[in-house]
Amino acid sequence: MSEAFDKLCEMAERSQEISIELPAKENAQTHWNGLGFSLMGQRFVVPMFDVAELLRVPQMTRLPGVKPAIAGVANVRGRLLVVIDVTVFLGEPSSYPRVQRRILAFDHGEYYFGFMVDESLGMQHFPSEAFSESVSGIDEKFWPYLNGCYGTGETLWPVFSLQKLAEDPEFETLAVAAA
Repeated sequence: MSEAFDKLCEMAERSQEISIELPAKENAQTHWNGLGFSLMGQRFVVPMFDVAELLRVPQMTRLPGVKPAIAGVANVRGRLLVVIDVTVFLGEPSSYPRVQRRILAFDHGEYYFGFMVDESLGMQHFPSEAFSESVSGIDEKFWPYLNGCYGTGETLWPVFSLQKLAEDPEFETLAVAAA
């Protein structure tokens, strides 16, 4: 038995001699992950934790007496999802075909909305140090919903907050009869 133990000790000693050290923690690069989408000709990224689900535009029921920004209500796995067309909400109808558009399902506390955007641009990964608080070159109508941006080369990805959009005071007036 002691011969086997001596052999194991010898192997452990050899493996420690030839092992490669792990990189120091300060050298490890952290990343931020988000879901990219386009809206009115501009690309954005939304934090992954803000999106409960990415959906194709489902079959919806139009609601009478509401403003056009409410595209309708859809049954998504037994829950009613109020779908808001973000382009219409911001004052400009989308030029994208319905089959290309996507819904970002937002499910936080009292909010369960589907925000319809022009198209999904997939998962986006950015080094954490690529973040900047300031955003330039973006139309003013987006400013209230932005939380900085990430830059990759020449491309800027403004961080769009679905929470800020859901809390916009204009949302309370969407159910008021359209004029």
